[in-house]
Amino acid sequence: MSSIPLLIVNLSPVPLVVACMVGLVRYRRYEAVRRYLVWLSWLALLVTAVAMWLQRQHRPNLFLAPIDTAIEFTLLGLIYRRVLWPHPVARYLPVGIGLFVVGTALTSWPQPGTVEFSPIQHFIESVAMLLLVVLYYRRVLKALPVSLAPLEREPVFWISAGVFLYFSANSLIFLTSNLVLFHSKELSLNIWAIHALLYAFLNGFFIVALCLPSQLPDVTQS
Repeated sequence: MSSIPLLIVNLSPVPLVVACMVGLVRYRRYEAVRRYLVWLSWLALLVTAVAMWLQRQHRPNLFLAPIDTAIEFTLLGLIYRRVLWPHPVARYLPVGIGLFVVGTALTSWPQPGTVEFSPIQHFIESVAMLLLVVLYYRRVLKALPVSLAPLEREPVFWISAGVFLYFSANSLIFLTSNLVLFHSKELSLNIWAIHALLYAFLNGFFIVALCLPSQLPDVTQS
């Protein structure tokens, strides 16, 4: 088994830890959007720590996957609800979040000892997040003629860049993960190393967003 994919998987939480530390130090300076992002980072770190501990104890940890996805969907959904308001999608996002969490609880819980997890939950999350990102960029592009605020100083621009990269690639990984696992464990490890690398990049974009001094411009709040 190649050591490089294992190294990537083991080191992928490092940017998450950095994001948590930056968010903790600067939390009082943040507007609501970045406070949601800090909560997302810390809860993700908690789930990751528990998963790693269970793995070292040779105990199943796949039951954490739907919990992690529900947390991620909820907090990213709250971020985009605030950013896209008063778009109709933003108005009904709490309903969508509630349905997603309930559906996750009812359908996505793995059986004890299973080596699979349900890819449907992750695929639905990926499609929903990509839709929210497209709506955000569409709104930004419409506002460009009247807004001179540089996009690189906009936290949600960096959040959305990371979300788009992460979920556009992972939608395919989630759909094929179980099939690949039974086909080849070596190939499965390589694919999950790609997933881990994408997760590191996602948190890298989050770090940039958390380090920015600027507040959200009016274009994303009107």
